This record gives sequence, structure tokens and C-alpha cells, in this order.
Amino acid sequence: MSETKKKRTVNSEERLESVVAIITVLVTLALIVGFFWITSRNAQALGSIASAEQLRRGSEQQFTCEVRDAKIKDGTKVVWTVNGKKVEESVYKKDEPLTLNYTPEIVGQNSVTVKVGKYKRGAMINVLPPELTFIAPNITITYGDDLPELGYVCNGFVDDDNFETMCYDGVCHIAETANSGESCSKLSVGVYKIQFDKPCCYKDYEVNYVEGTLTVLPKQLNVTDVFEKTYDQTNVIETPNISLKGIIEGDDVKAVCDKLYFDNKNAGKDKKVMLANVILDGADSSNYVLCGEAKGVIKPKLVDIDGLTIKDKVYDGTTKATIDKMGTLNGVINGDSVAIGNVNLSFSDAYIGEKEIVINNVSLVGADKDNYVVNDVKIENANITSTVWDKLFKNDPVVAG
Repeated sequence: MSETKKKRTVNSEERLESVVAIITVLVTLALIVGFFWITSRNAQALGSIASAEQLRRGSEQQFTCEVRDAKIKDGTKVVWTVNGKKVEESVYKKDEPLTLNYTPEIVGQNSVTVKVGKYKRGAMINVLPPELTFIAPNITITYGDDLPELGYVCNGFVDDDNFETMCYDGVCHIAETANSGESCSKLSVGVYKIQFDKPCCYKDYEVNYVEGTLTVLPKQLNVTDVFEKTYDQTNVIETPNISLKGIIEGDDVKAVCDKLYFDNKNAGKDKKVMLANVILDGADSSNYVLCGEAKGVIKPKLVDIDGLTIKDKVYDGTTKATIDKMGTLNGVINGDSVAIGNVNLSFSDAYIGEKEIVINNVSLVGADKDNYVVNDVKIENANITSTVWDKLFKNDPVVAG
């Protein structure tokens, strides 16, 4: 073949390739233009597919799409697909958005498409793993109590998942004491964190942990003593010896106080003793608190009556006696208002002769009378004599003894 013919053949092939290339470009441009035209029509007919900001596997969500083309007729078929699979079919209702209630099954990017009549709208949505939340307990105990089992609750399982499919063994620990060597059965008073031992790496779950707290309250102690004193115009108990009930064996705790105080100065039983100024001391004292109240007794002060005398009397067949002088009350504290009120007394018998005087009862009067009690009455004997008539007729009554 001549060189001229070869050149002509090559030029023809080149022109053919150029034509094919031009045609290919034109077809591609036509397809692109067609795609954008269709997309533009769909965009005008349907709004974007909307959903919650966060979608999670296993949680039902609602997807919506607004219909913008008034030409779409009531009753037009609506088809929703997820990842190419039809999940719902319905009909369009005039002036209502297109809706899909759907529970995502796959974590990651999902394709959601809605088609109403000849119009279609699609969107890519990101589905997050479901949230699995481990919640440690909040526990309150008293110092010295046994520590309860540190269980927990877990919320967020979806589908048929359960603890048997989990990698976590469900053990909690008290964070502050985990490496301190302190016995959990005798934690000091305070607040401690309860944490989980290790993270769970269960597939397709986003795991959260909520710490708990262990609150150890102080153990209550009671005063066992019943305090006593004799009325002295004050409510003070000097240098009290205080015994405590409730201390755990081996703990170093004692009560320190130079004085205690009754709620008032007056004599009485079952009186309240105030403990406000009692201090707990010792290495373990911070784990205890004094509670309740102490009781005590203020005994009335004993007083005596001196100088009480009885009149002699003529025999009358009775033991009735008459006071000559009331006497004085000894032992009353200066400033107190108290005096002898009534003295009930009598001869020991009704017969003639020198007789002992029997004190039956003594009452006191005055604002402070209840703070005193008569202990002793010093009184001399008195006489019962015969009547003049008996002497004249020598008819004396019988003389006792």
C-alpha cells in the first residue's frame, strides 16, 4: 500500500474516533441535564426527608416529607424504602405530610427513600448505636453496718439482647477504698464513689456508666448513766462520769465533759440532762455521734426542825396534842422561800404520864417548798395529867405502864 493511502486511512480513523468522542460527551451531558431536571422537579414537588437529630438502632423514629406540588392527588400511592427494601406502603392524604414510623435496624449510614406517584425523594441518614446505661446504686449505711451487695441496674437493651449476651460481669467497687486496704465492712464516716470494674465493649452499643455513692453515717451513742445530785440552788452536775452505749468493740471513743446541766435547778425525778457540751474524743470518735438525752434526779434537800414544843394537857381520853412553840427550820439555803406549814402530831397514847410525841406529818410552804423535805423534828416529851375532879375523889384514870 502506498504511503498516500496509508495516510488517508489513518486520518479517517482519527476523524471517526473524534466523532464518537463528541457523541459520547453529548449523551453524557444530556443524561446529566436530565438527571438535574428530574431532580429539580422532585425537589419542587417534595421537600427534604426530616427526622430526629439523633437516630439510634432499636428506637422507633418518625420520618416526614412535605408535599409541595398541589397537583399530587389525594389517594396517590406512597412507598417508603430503607436500604432498597420496601418498609411501608400507604396513600397520600391532601395537605398532610408523608410520614414513616420506623425502627432502624442497622448502625451506620442508611438510605431512606419516599416515592409518591412519579415523584421521589431520598436521603442518607446516620443511625447511632443504642445507648446502654449501667447505673450503680446509691446506698446509705451506718458506721459498723455490713456493706450490702453492690448490685446495679442496666437500661437500654433492644431487640432480644440481654445480660447473657453481654461481656460485662456486673461487678461494682467502692472507688476510694479499692486500693487503700481499708475494710469495706468498717468504712469510716463519709461519702464514697461506687464505680464499675471495667468497661463493656459489647458490639453495636454505646455504653454509659452512672456512678453511685455510698454514704456512711455516724453511729449513734447513748448515755447510760442516771445522774443524781441533791438540791443546791443550781442545775450543775460537777465532774460527771459519763458511760456510753453503742461503741463497737475495739474502737477508741470516750465522752469528755467537765460539767453537765439539768434543764432546771428544781428537785424532781426523771429530769432531762442536757448533753450539748459533751465532746466525743478518741481515735475513732469521728465515726460516732451522741444522741438522745440523759436523765437524772435532783433529790430534795433534807432539813430539820428545832425547838418545837408541846403543851402539857389534862387527861381527856385522846392523844390530841397542841403545839406550844413551832420552832425553827434549819438547813434552808439563803435566798430560798420556805417555812414550816403544818405539823400533824400526837401523844403516843391517851393515858396519864410523860409521853413521847409522835410526828405524823410535816408540810412546808413557800415558793421553794418542793425542794426540801423534813428529815428530823427535835421535840421533847409532854405530860398528860389527872383532872382536879379525879384528884378530889381519888378516882385517877389508869396510868399507862
